Amino acid sequence: MGAVYEAAHVGTGRRVAIKVISTGDFTKDAQLVGRFQREAKAAGAIDTQHICQVLDTGTDPTNGFPFMVMEYMQGEDVQQLLRRTGPVTSELALRIVAQVCMGLQKAHEASVVHRDIKPANIFLAKSDGGSVLVKVLDFGIAKVKMETASEAGDAGLTRTGTMLGSPLYMSPEQARGSKGIDHRADLWSLGVVLYELICGRTPFHHIEALGELIIAICSEAPRPVQDFAPWAAPEVAAIIHKSLRVNAAERYQTAGEMLDAVRALLPSTSVEESMLISLSETQRNAVARRLTLPPPSEAIAASMPPPNLSQPPPPNESAGTTGGISAPTERRPQVPQRSNAPLLVLGTAIGIAVAGIIAYKVVGSQQQAGANAAAANIPAESPRENAGATTATTAGPSVSPAPQERTVKLVVLPEEAKVTVDGKDATVKKGYVEISGTLGSVHKVKLTAFGRDIEEDITISESGPQPPKVEVEDTKKAAPGGASPKTTATAAPGPGPGTQPKKTGIEEKFE
Repeated sequence: MGAVYEAAHVGTGRRVAIKVISTGDFTKDAQLVGRFQREAKAAGAIDTQHICQVLDTGTDPTNGFPFMVMEYMQGEDVQQLLRRTGPVTSELALRIVAQVCMGLQKAHEASVVHRDIKPANIFLAKSDGGSVLVKVLDFGIAKVKMETASEAGDAGLTRTGTMLGSPLYMSPEQARGSKGIDHRADLWSLGVVLYELICGRTPFHHIEALGELIIAICSEAPRPVQDFAPWAAPEVAAIIHKSLRVNAAERYQTAGEMLDAVRALLPSTSVEESMLISLSETQRNAVARRLTLPPPSEAIAASMPPPNLSQPPPPNESAGTTGGISAPTERRPQVPQRSNAPLLVLGTAIGIAVAGIIAYKVVGSQQQAGANAAAANIPAESPRENAGATTATTAGPSVSPAPQERTVKLVVLPEEAKVTVDGKDATVKKGYVEISGTLGSVHKVKLTAFGRDIEEDITISESGPQPPKVEVEDTKKAAPGGASPKTTATAAPGPGPGTQPKKTGIEEKFE
């Protein structure tokens, strides 16, 4: 929607960044330009170091483009970090999210909602001494765009049918075009960012069609993050999945509440440049305890009526009220939108599809007594929850689809080793053994070679077997310097601390 330039103040010489907004909607509407400038100034006045400071706003007299002057920062955004490193450690992901929560907490207390939290809007600013400060960018821009569309009757889509915001990070209430969007939409989006930091993909990354994506966001619980990142601890998975509840009432209710949950797993929320690295092979090979997720509650259906232009918006949604955080849009009478006929057809079609899926889910969810109470919080895995897992999975449409069986190839060395999988002989082909099972299933693999036996628990994950290799080394070959030879490729996985020596910090809790 524009470009960012490095500049210097002619009077003080201070280095600044100038963001020029060149989108047509902003340049053609004088009221919108003024509104953008007011919102940018309001966001810039929020007293926190975790929001990029806005120093000034204005309009270029030569071309009419609005701009805002921001503090100059060096570093990279989280989107660039993920492209460079892929998934990062749980500790780094939580530290980044903790600082974002600090910024959002201040903004929400000032009744400012971002509405477009995504990796590209989270900046990792380098500071002196190797420290990194996490800052949220672009407050005010998304808010003005979406409020303007809402006034035109297009809260979720623009008049040309283009999605406002970033669809993959959009909350259910944004996806369905609700006018009652509040601060909890930001917490959903932040949950998606945390999901991506942990496993390298967003929950609905596999869906390409926009209509299908909207339906999925509004009606489906995301795939368990541990399907893609078996190394993620259940405590981390619990934070992610509570953030991504379809019903906003079941999520964290404030950024402060989410921050408290994250802080409980961290020795500190500070970030250092040395932490901005990829997961090590050892970390990828670790397998944590699985989190037992409660089934989606029937509140999903209640919270998602199909789009209806004649339906009034929820009460208490006007901006600027006191005594709490409210949505920024005002209640307005519904009027026919003559220029939006194609959009209305699309909205109706999506609404019918969403309503059909929701109705199907409600029928299935009625088989579960007490599902609402279980869905209010996502506790860590416990034997009692495991005992109830069978009941949850038999409910069919009210839970995620049953995992399909898949086959993965495990590297075994040496190739001539005798291999058994779950007590049954397995054939080694070109150095691989095939193991079949569902995602998250654990299989006992035993290798016999050089007169020695090695056993390893292998977990089937989305990315293949974890660990990906089991090796028996020939102990007759003397190790250099008399060092003891390695007996396995990786340490045996374990759910608790002490599985392998690590530095102090969050690793001791769940890596």
